[in-house]
Amino acid sequence: MQMKNVYLASVGARSGKSVISLGLAMNYPGKVGFYKPFRESLINVNGEIMDQDASLMAEVLKLEDGKKLSPFAYDIFEPVKIDDIKKGYKELKKGKEFMIIEGSKEFTNGWSHKLSHFDIAEALDAPLILISTSSPQSIDTVFMFRELCEQRGLNMLGIVLNKCSDCPERKLLEGRGIKVLGEVPLIPELRTFRVSEILMHMDAKVIAGEKGLDNIVETMLVGAMSTQTAIRYMRRSKRKAVITGGDRTEIQLAALSTDTSCMIVTGGIRPSHTVLSRANELNVPVLITSEDTLNVTETIEHLIARIDPKDKEKIELVRKTVRSGIDLGSVWR
Repeated sequence: MQMKNVYLASVGARSGKSVISLGLAMNYPGKVGFYKPFRESLINVNGEIMDQDASLMAEVLKLEDGKKLSPFAYDIFEPVKIDDIKKGYKELKKGKEFMIIEGSKEFTNGWSHKLSHFDIAEALDAPLILISTSSPQSIDTVFMFRELCEQRGLNMLGIVLNKCSDCPERKLLEGRGIKVLGEVPLIPELRTFRVSEILMHMDAKVIAGEKGLDNIVETMLVGAMSTQTAIRYMRRSKRKAVITGGDRTEIQLAALSTDTSCMIVTGGIRPSHTVLSRANELNVPVLITSEDTLNVTETIEHLIARIDPKDKEKIELVRKTVRSGIDLGSVWR
C-alpha cells in the first residue's frame, strides 16, 4: 500500500494547528508519522531544546527522537535548503502508512526563500489542509490560500474551521466552492494548566504558598493598571495567574482577595511580608523572577497553547473532539 500524507497549514498563530495535528494522528488506524520542518515554540526536555509539538508527538505516538521530527530553525539570512527538508522527511516516513506534516505558525514564513507552506508541500508531494478560525481576517486568508494553491497547481483538500461549531462562515465557504472538512469546537479544558508547569518553563522560585502548586490556572491577568481597574478585572477572572511587579502591594492584595491560583512577581523585587503571609494562609503560590513582564506573559501564553504529553485526559479529549468534528475519510483518502 502506498504511503499517504497531508500538509497542515494555518492562517496564523494560535489557529489550533497543533491540536488538529494531534487529533488526526491519534485517530489514524495505522502507523502514522509526524514531521514539522521548522522548530518554533521551544521547550527543554531532559536537557535538550526541541520543538514543543515535536516533543508532544514523539512521546504520545512513540515516534523517533523528537529533535529529528523538527530538525531545522528558519534563518532568513542562512536558510536551509529544500533538499535538506526532503531528506529529513524521507528518513522519517520509513515504515509509516501516513505522514502528518505540520507547517509554521506564520502564514508567510519562508516566503522569501521558497520555503513557504506551498513550496514544502509541493516538494513532499503532500495535499494541503488549512486550519482556520472563523474570524473575518482568517476567512479572507482562506480565499487567498485557495487562489495560491490554484496558481501553483497544488491539491487543497479543504479547510478545518477550528474553535467554532455551527459556524455561519461554513455556508459562505462552501457556497464559494471551498470544501470544509469539519468544525472543531473550542475545547476550554486545553487552556488550563497547573502552577507547577509555570515553574518548569520559567526561571522562577516559590517564596510563598508552596502547597498550592497543583492549583489550576485558567486565565492570565497582567496587573499593570490602577488598583480600582485591576480589582474590577480580578473579580471577573476565575482561577487566574496574576503577573505584577514586586512593589505593587495593592495589586497583590487585591489578587489575594479574589479567585487567584498564583502570583508571578517580575523584576526580582520581593513582595511585602503582609502579602507573603496572606499567600501562605490561602495556599496561593507566589513566584518571583528577574524576568520582565513581557517575557513572563509570553511564557504563560505558550503554556496556554501547550498540551502536556503526560496529560492523558486532555489527549483523549482531543482525539474524541477531532474524531467527531472532522470528516476523517476525506483526510485519509
